[in-house]
Amino acid sequence: MNNNFFSFQYHALKPLEQWGIGSVIGGAVLALLPGFWRHFGLQAIGWGAVDWLLAKAGRRQALLKAEDLVIGDIDEAQAHAAAERLRNLLLINAGLDLLYIGSGLWLLRQAGDRADRRGMGAGILVQGLFLLLFDSILAAEINRRWIAPSL
Repeated sequence: MNNNFFSFQYHALKPLEQWGIGSVIGGAVLALLPGFWRHFGLQAIGWGAVDWLLAKAGRRQALLKAEDLVIGDIDEAQAHAAAERLRNLLLINAGLDLLYIGSGLWLLRQAGDRADRRGMGAGILVQGLFLLLFDSILAAEINRRWIAPSL
């Protein structure tokens, strides 16, 4: 079972799950501080919770699909189609990540001396940068390992 796309997906989503947990915990600590760090921490909590939930649901679904593939309820063609769908979703997300990064930068520039706005902007920027890195690397790895080159 370790050598199919769904098993790969299960393991590949672990860093997103860990990032989410770390963001929630770190954000909760930072949210106790005033100004910049409070608002940076609040962004980390919100984004981290969403990341954790998406990773948890994705890993659960991947585990179930890996079992279905092993017992023959789905076939390799369906696994290949799932790999293509996930890669395409990750590429769309990478485009959205660029919007998050741009939004964070814009907020940082527009904040002036408002520490709360700078903290929000920096928080969005950091989350967007991580997600861009994660989504891009995972999409490239899926493409390399699971999508057959067109002839």
